[in-house]
Amino acid sequence: MPLDDVRFEPSMDSFVGAAQGALRAMGEELPADAAWGLSGLAFGAQVHRTLAPEGLFPRAWDVTYTKVMERFGYGCIAGLRDFFYTEDDISLLRSGWMRNIRKHLDEGLPAIAFGLHGPAFGIVHGFDEDKEAYLVSTRFDGHKDEPVHVNDLGLVDPPRVFVLIPTGSLSKYDRAAAAREALREAPALLAGKQAEDAPPVPPDLAVGPDACEAWAAALEARRVTPPWGAAYTAAYYVEARTNAAAFLRRAAKAWLPQLAPGLEEAALDMDRQARGLEALAGLFPVREPEALENPGRIAEARKLLNGLRAEMAVSQRRLERLGQQLAPPPEPTKEA
Repeated sequence: MPLDDVRFEPSMDSFVGAAQGALRAMGEELPADAAWGLSGLAFGAQVHRTLAPEGLFPRAWDVTYTKVMERFGYGCIAGLRDFFYTEDDISLLRSGWMRNIRKHLDEGLPAIAFGLHGPAFGIVHGFDEDKEAYLVSTRFDGHKDEPVHVNDLGLVDPPRVFVLIPTGSLSKYDRAAAAREALREAPALLAGKQAEDAPPVPPDLAVGPDACEAWAAALEARRVTPPWGAAYTAAYYVEARTNAAAFLRRAAKAWLPQLAPGLEEAALDMDRQARGLEALAGLFPVREPEALENPGRIAEARKLLNGLRAEMAVSQRRLERLGQQLAPPPEPTKEA
């Protein structure tokens, strides 16, 4: 039997939408701003140098998204394979995940998977025994609702099979502590600073302030593939920054009232970024690919992206100052 009330929550970030829907099945109503903010996705900046939508995904999903789920307060099992040893390898991988997904469905636990009705994340909420197919919910709900056969899980070209199954709430989880941790990380995300153990940034991606320059360069060189990538990228970051502002205001009200004035200023920074991004999205509508050939619009986009870069620097400095007030107290030293 399919799980009840497990539905993808509309979102420009398909993992956020899938996570909200999957956690709802486990009794957790996670607001969009909390999902964007706690995950850090609200504060990041990363684009493909052609504005291809896949450039918006973070890297090392098995590590990255496990950390995100823990920040939401849930343990999980996750696995990523982006290469195949032999022609039979993907079949064995899909068979293994089928057994694992079915086992957890029997326990009332949905799965988040990549490559359900397209190159994005969705939710597996049931299994059709007769058809050997997953019952799914994705961003295409209402347009493409058919089950996904177990042998169609993930993508073959490029090779990518990823599944994450939330397994239950973490003991001793503290949402306020998770929010403080997310806020301490936000300046590094805005700056494009990578953790020491993070994989290097591939040459086809740009992060932090460099993302603004790469974005403008793609437009100026008429190097946007697919053409709707310009509109999609802008719309993605409108949603990200809008939710960043809401998350900062939630933090001020719910968890850090003593920092409310500084958090409100940081939220206003995000509001300004969102407005600039809305103007940028308006320059290149999805159904007007010819706009990418308009010199005036491209020049205006360069101005907006230069402004975004400056606003990001302001946000970074402000959040760094707030982060200093959020630093955990030093460990007490033992007296000799």
